[in-house]
Amino acid sequence: MDLHFSRAVGLIYDAAADPALWPQALGAVADIFGDVGALLIWRRESEGFGTILSPSLQWAQEEFETYWWRHDIRSIRGVEKLYAAEKDVLCDYDVVTQEEIDTHPIYTEFLPRLGIGWFGAASVAPESAVSLIVSVQRARAKPPFSQEELAVVHELARHVEKAFRLSLRLFEAEALNKGLSEALREADIGVIAVDAAARVLLANDKARENIECHIDQQLRLPTEPARAALQEAIGGYGAGHAPGGTLQPLLLQQPSPLPSLVAYCFPASRAQKAADIMLTRARAMVLLFEARPDEPIDPAFLRDMLGLTLGEARIAALIGHGVPPKAAAERLGIAESTARTVLKRVFHKIGVSRQSELAALLNRIATHAGAGGKGGA
Repeated sequence: MDLHFSRAVGLIYDAAADPALWPQALGAVADIFGDVGALLIWRRESEGFGTILSPSLQWAQEEFETYWWRHDIRSIRGVEKLYAAEKDVLCDYDVVTQEEIDTHPIYTEFLPRLGIGWFGAASVAPESAVSLIVSVQRARAKPPFSQEELAVVHELARHVEKAFRLSLRLFEAEALNKGLSEALREADIGVIAVDAAARVLLANDKARENIECHIDQQLRLPTEPARAALQEAIGGYGAGHAPGGTLQPLLLQQPSPLPSLVAYCFPASRAQKAADIMLTRARAMVLLFEARPDEPIDPAFLRDMLGLTLGEARIAALIGHGVPPKAAAERLGIAESTARTVLKRVFHKIGVSRQSELAALLNRIATHAGAGGKGGA
């Protein structure tokens, strides 16, 4: 599995800067388990949803998006379940009964035509206002996903989360017919590309506003963990699982008036488009997110900072920003009772007892460590 895992992780980061590679990356994810295929389902608040499928599943994409998504009890129930459960992974038996597997049309009509019987999925948040599910699809003849396999799906999903932070900006740029270099320069986050010696090849305006960096000079990040993560990204992820620490946000405290930042480092794509000559020597990318205390804190950052599940972090981010529980539940598409149950769990985990205490804690984190992300929750 290790070689398949390394290949999949490499393709995931290739897709970060070349979104056309996501289907190939998802195919590699499915290959880790010897399964039928894999897909991403992502939703931006108030803008509907989108799907990206591995090549083996693409022939059914239009049919699913025009009809079957309304009847997919796995996805419909999974949204609520990911908040109610104290985990960020799901399989069939978390959301349906054996009787439904035997009788429901999604299991008896649609999935059999795809050769699918089971799924293993993980939830991540590449941006505050975006939710994303990574789902691996398995043949019915094989056993359901084990807990060990779900842990691997979750680890892969965390790599997808990091890579998709950049892809989201490039999807928007693609719609405006912008090239990769132009899109990176105009991104609303700091983007830095470095070569094998950590020399800066590209630093957009936002990056230069936030951190000292100069073209053709070596990038020196202000903390030792950040420098180590950058070196690891430059080297790529070798055989075996990428170290878990590389998936965590890197907090960059800087002297005033420079803002505190959250940084993510990952290998640069090995498949840059020929038109983007400047980036053909790139070996790593650094994404920089500036603190925004006037907005809800990024739930992915909060998850990593406080040891919460993503569902718990989403609830905490909104309510800690002053959104009432009922409004937060409506915004997230869950029941108010679920939101209040999750909130109690958050209080217990982080040692507070009131919404005002939660708000004060999140304000300290956003002010001193950086919020990361962008708008919403």
